[in-house]
Amino acid sequence: MNTDLRLLLDLTDLHGEKGKELFSACTGELFPCDALGFAVLERSLNLLKGFHLLLSNGGYTPGVGLLRMQLDNVLRFHGIVKSADPHDTANLIFHGVSLRTLKDRSGKKMTDARLVELLSSENPWVDHVYNLACSYIHLSDQHMHHFLLRSKKDDAGMRDITIGDEDDHVEHQHKVQLIKAFAVVTRGVLELIRQWSVIRHQHGTNEQLKSRFVEAI
Repeated sequence: MNTDLRLLLDLTDLHGEKGKELFSACTGELFPCDALGFAVLERSLNLLKGFHLLLSNGGYTPGVGLLRMQLDNVLRFHGIVKSADPHDTANLIFHGVSLRTLKDRSGKKMTDARLVELLSSENPWVDHVYNLACSYIHLSDQHMHHFLLRSKKDDAGMRDITIGDEDDHVEHQHKVQLIKAFAVVTRGVLELIRQWSVIRHQHGTNEQLKSRFVEAI
């Protein structure tokens, strides 16, 4: 597990590299979807640091919660980049409009279910990870299972009621799977930023964008 955590930290510097690539693609002028891309990178980097800290100190349950937040980065930025007008969509979000009220290219509202559907078409594992991670965000059977595993029955069938803040009751393989899943999703964040850096010019030159958004951010 420690090896996987160390490998996860290797993704830290890649956030800076992808940020430099995006800044270069923007030629120093940021418009709404560019700014959102940098916000995603920053959020991802903070989640990565928090996840590493938690899993290094027995924090499996909140770690799954951070996996859900990292997956949220991928789901939402993917949906926005694939929308008909990424800059306009990002600009609406900047002004407080909920993404779930906005529509994608096909005219469907970008609810979480729709965003999962869009990303799952090329990444079948997304649906399972989304549902599992959500079960840790919301009070669910998962929390009851953790409590009961920590409070195991003795040979006489009596249960020693215990609550705690560590994850010794979680099997090692599950911890490793969680770390690997977080690494995969984080690489997804970095890949989406790379893709946006490559295709952003398809959504208008900086001069054209200035006429729409008055000035660079």
